[in-house]
Amino acid sequence: MEPSSFVAFKHWLAAQAPHRTAPKRRRDQRQAEIVQALLDEKMLFAKDDG
Repeated sequence: MEPSSFVAFKHWLAAQAPHRTAPKRRRDQRQAEIVQALLDEKMLFAKDDG
């Protein structure tokens, strides 16, 4: 899975997924933030970046 797709999916899970518990929503949001930070810092690359 492309990192940017992962980030978008995790943001969706955190904000809109039906029947998602609060702890899972927080975890999803944090995972999206971490992967986005790695992308921003060029520590993780999408296939088309490298």
